[in-house]
Amino acid sequence: MRNAPRIRRGHGRVTAGVYQQTLDAASKFLSRSEELQELADGLSRYVPPTPWVIAKITGSTLITGQTNRWEYTWEEVELTSSGVQTRSGGLTSTNTTKAINLCEMVNDGTAGEGPGWSLTTAPTGFEIKPVSECCVQLWSVRDTTAAFRWFFTLANVLDGECP
Repeated sequence: MRNAPRIRRGHGRVTAGVYQQTLDAASKFLSRSEELQELADGLSRYVPPTPWVIAKITGSTLITGQTNRWEYTWEEVELTSSGVQTRSGGLTSTNTTKAINLCEMVNDGTAGEGPGWSLTTAPTGFEIKPVSECCVQLWSVRDTTAAFRWFFTLANVLDGECP
């Protein structure tokens, strides 16, 4: 706590107006002291939300009007000694929002797609597939509109039937 300034020498008499301002300031502080204490207590108990979770991708839906970009459904999982299991009461795409894959953000169906797939040299019948059957680390962020979003970064598979 910062030390209050000390008066080293007198400045003459304290006027009634200055004295009243001092009393008013003290009264205002005392009247709000309970609220200030509640605020301080609340801040000491505040636990910020986790910026990331481990999640299992459970499905995907092509984003309307986009090429090779999907929204992903997911459920939070926890690590066990033998793998992962769904976290009881955990987060999901149903109780928060769906996730997006940052690797897909540049995809537009032209020659180069994230993370470096060349569609012009891909075998006939091969296409980029959505991420599926895996666990990812989801990160939370607010986009430029302040909307809450989950994202992950994982390379998609280029897959198809061999001739």
